[in-house]
Amino acid sequence: MAYKAFMRLHMERRLGWLSGTLILGALWSSLACATLGEPETSITAEPQLSRASIKQSSYGTYRVHEMQLPSGTLIREYVGNDGNVFAVSWNGPFIPNLRQTLGAYFDEYAAEAGTPHGNRKHLEVRQPDLVVVSGGHMRAHHGIAYLPQKIPSGVSVGDLQ
Repeated sequence: MAYKAFMRLHMERRLGWLSGTLILGALWSSLACATLGEPETSITAEPQLSRASIKQSSYGTYRVHEMQLPSGTLIREYVGNDGNVFAVSWNGPFIPNLRQTLGAYFDEYAAEAGTPHGNRKHLEVRQPDLVVVSGGHMRAHHGIAYLPQKIPSGVSVGDLQ
């Protein structure tokens, strides 16, 4: 009898810890504000990113904003010379808020992602105007979303990490 009570208490604690971890992960992942197809000015105007470390690099025909979130997830926002985000990539323990990251393209992604795929650890959506490749496992997620028609000339998909 005491063993059953102990196991019940143990499971309740584990479930509580898991729930807390999921909530914390959702909050941390929502800090990202790199929005595909939007102007880059939206990233600097976001007050929630005050806790993120942001670094900018220039590569001639495009710029990269790297945002290291407190959760450990690294988000890269690729911006063309026109000032618009043409790609977003992520790597870390949590997947960013894809509704926020993909912006107007989220519904197109969600419709395609909802169809059955052979591999649960890898998702690939390829449309003429949107490509999303995502994979990984618990606490090790990676992915990229880009607009093929918006990639600057001379830049290959392989240049985007």
